[in-house]
Amino acid sequence: MRFQRIKLYIVCLISTMTVLMYVDSLWAQNFAGHSPATIVDPAVENENVLEEAFVVPSPELVGSSNEGFAPEDLNIQYQSSSKYTLGANDVIEVSVMRHPEVSGQFVINAEGKIQYEFVGDVIVAGLTKQEVADRVTMLLEKYIISPEVTVKILGYNSKVVYVIGEVGNSGKIFMRGDTITVREALVQAGLPLLSAKSTKSVLFTPSASGKVKKKKVNVHKLLYEGDLRENLVMKPGDTLYIPPTVMAKAMRVIQPVAAPISSGAGAARTVTTGF
Repeated sequence: MRFQRIKLYIVCLISTMTVLMYVDSLWAQNFAGHSPATIVDPAVENENVLEEAFVVPSPELVGSSNEGFAPEDLNIQYQSSSKYTLGANDVIEVSVMRHPEVSGQFVINAEGKIQYEFVGDVIVAGLTKQEVADRVTMLLEKYIISPEVTVKILGYNSKVVYVIGEVGNSGKIFMRGDTITVREALVQAGLPLLSAKSTKSVLFTPSASGKVKKKKVNVHKLLYEGDLRENLVMKPGDTLYIPPTVMAKAMRVIQPVAAPISSGAGAARTVTTGF
């Protein structure tokens, strides 16, 4: 009798673990990957809309695909819609045609200057690359006849926003403009995962008073329905949070608890069946 009870207990345990492992496999299939990354650009009839809407296929259309998508897989150019003013830690290249001796690469220091040996320190923080070229041209005209100066930005390091939560690459986003839209930030962050509750995203904006302003963003409408009203503008220091779904939260609680039981069930099956 005692042996039968033990056997019944082991069978029940194995059955329970089979169900848990099945649920776990569904979790891995449905919540571990990114949202699909094919972008469609439908025409926008309203001429007052400054940028075209695009729609990402809904996660429900993906099924159980295990393929992930990286931002570089998307047919989108990461070109900011706003100008970029230089700041500390940005890296620029100054080229003077036919004068390599006064050309070079420079890192903008904490004071907003580059150490341009030929003319001394030059303040460039707060300027665009064209404004820097004009300033360097003016300084070089004392020594070079009609200098032709071009400036390139090699490193965008002074302005960042943060995209955290249920996205492919959570963390810091280096901006290529003085502002960045929610859509651009999400694309660079790898898009929301299938575990994201994208209808309840929140944009946090710090203020000079120390208080943080919160604004709800329906990322689902923006990405999957092309609703540009949700395409808010982010400024340096802003944080976009993409929360998890209730199912995602539940699975994260269940998985650590189920893991030891799963190991025990495997051992019990080996003892009972011999394999």
